[in-house]
Formats: sequence, C-alpha cells, structure tokens
Amino acid sequence: MAWGILGQNGYSVAGLHFEDGTLRIVQLDGRRRKVLRVMERRWSGQVVPGQKEGSPEKLGRLLRQAWRQGGFLGRQVTVALGNGDLFVQNLRLPQDTADIDGAVCNEAGSRLPFPLDEAELRYLPAGTIRQGDSLRHEVIVFACRRQVIAEKLAWIEEAGLCCRALEAAPAALFRCYQAQLRRESDRREMIALVSIQQTGTIFLVSDRGQPNFIKHIDFSSRQLDEAVARYLGLSVEDAAGLRHHRGDRREEGRDPEVDRAIAEALEAPLDSLCHELIMCLRYCSVSFRISPPREVILSGVESNPELAQALAQRLNIRVRAGDPFLPFENAPATSHKGAWDIAVGLALWEES
Repeated sequence: MAWGILGQNGYSVAGLHFEDGTLRIVQLDGRRRKVLRVMERRWSGQVVPGQKEGSPEKLGRLLRQAWRQGGFLGRQVTVALGNGDLFVQNLRLPQDTADIDGAVCNEAGSRLPFPLDEAELRYLPAGTIRQGDSLRHEVIVFACRRQVIAEKLAWIEEAGLCCRALEAAPAALFRCYQAQLRRESDRREMIALVSIQQTGTIFLVSDRGQPNFIKHIDFSSRQLDEAVARYLGLSVEDAAGLRHHRGDRREEGRDPEVDRAIAEALEAPLDSLCHELIMCLRYCSVSFRISPPREVILSGVESNPELAQALAQRLNIRVRAGDPFLPFENAPATSHKGAWDIAVGLALWEES
C-alpha cells in the first residue's frame, strides 16, 4: 500500500482532477480517514491541455504554484483521464475465447475513433451474459491516445511531481463511493452512479462490488447553463452564475419566479438525460439479469437535492445527492461537494 511506504500516520498520494479549466486536488492522511488538503483552482480556457496555449511548461508552472500554495505533502499524484481523453465501451466476446487480450484489441480496433496503433488499451471483466442461446463474456474497454498520455505526464513532470497512476475517471468515481460502504452486504448491493461533469456525464452500474456497465453520456453542466441562457435571454456565463448562486442561497431568499423559469428551462435536457439513463438501466437488467437499483447516486458538479428530486420524478427511482467527503474527518466546508468525486477517488488510490 502507498501509505505503508509513507507511514501509517503519513499522507496519501494527491488526487488531481483537471477538467475544462478547473483543477481540483485532494490529499488524505495515510489511513484514508481524514482530509488533509483540498484545493480548487480555476484557470482560463487558454490553459487546457492539448491546446497550443496550454503547453506542458505553462501548465506545469501553474500546477507547481497551486501545489505550493495548497501546502500539499510529498510529490506523488494520481491523475484522471476524463471524458475528453477516453473512449469507453462495453464489448461482448464468445465465452470460449482463449486470447481475451487479442480479442479485445480486434473488437475495439473497429470501434475506436482513432487508430489502434496510437492507443493504450485496458479492459475490465464485467460479467457473463446470455445472448440468445449462448453465453458471452462482457468487458468494459478503456482506450486513450498515447499522445494524450504523454502530454499529461509532461505536464506533471514539469510541475516537479511524480505521477503514480493515470486512471480512468469512472474507476476513480466508483472507488469514491464504494469506499463509503462499510458493511460487506452493502458492498454487494447494486450501485448506480450518475456524475454530471463540466464536459459530460459518467453513468456507472455495479453489482456485487464489480462494475458491470460504464457509459460516457453527452450531457454536461454547460448544456444546462445553455438551456437556461436560451430560455431567459441571458449569456451562458450569466445563466451559470444565476443557477449556481441560487443553489447557494437559502430557500426563503430566492425568487420563486426565477426558480420556476429555471425549472421550465431544464425540462427538455433533463428529459433527454433520463431517457438515456432508462435505456442504460434496461440494458443492464436484460444483459446481466439484475433488478433495478434501489437508488441512484447523483454526483459531479450538478449534485444537489433539487436536481436529484427532478431526476427521481422522471426515473421513478429514489435519487440522492452524493457527498464524496461523507466518510472522512475534517471534511471541507465547501459547496458543490459532488464536484470533488473524481479527485477523492484518485486520492483513495493504492498500489495493488
């Protein structure tokens, strides 16, 4: 375990999640029980990795400054590969497949949006499913361009840090909420996670402690801001400020007319998201012969009780707003806690 090297009273690797100009870093104590450090830093879109203005040198300098100001310990980090970095898809293979690695490469090669010889490929076994009269292996494939990986590593190295792992964001999301289940019986329950991020949504279903299904859905926090902007005739920036500042206010301090207008503006995009979620749940029910989840956990930057209620009404399933910091002492008093889900999951990483 990483903390075994550092001492049981030491500190974890720091989880580093960078998305759409926002950097979040979380560091825990060695026992993974206390939050030691958190930092959120918003940078302009001019420093997004992969863009000309976002050179490793510039990004490294900004990260080095944030690391120093945040008082983080050591130099070891785990870094997320997010929505824009990854291709994720469930694939089915014949049960008698001898060379699963080769079969995954062959199947994935025809589906990747980039050449196979430019990709790093990993997969997780998702379970055995029945297709017609035959049994098949289902696997979850993750693929990322090697160039993207090289750019991230260069950025981290330029900051003077040591990258212990590059991890798919869905894996960090799963670890974040799986860590909240203390009893073995709870860990074997079916879990459904919806994490709405700034650039897209991660939907994950697990059963008996094993992810069965992962999908990136083209539905982002920005799309909700755009819907409100169109409905109210505002700029996207003003609509985003209105939505998020409204969420920080007490109910008695809010204008009911504005609340009603925002709810009406969000009807169509939320209907579209829930239609996609229902189709995914139906796929899992038919493929893996599992019952619908008792609840869905809403996470990400849009995790809040009001949106959870709106989704619950459409899905006809209990939906609750998740809190990634729930199991930890010294949890930060920050709004929009769900936005930290990936960073917390990365900080919980341990070398296997």
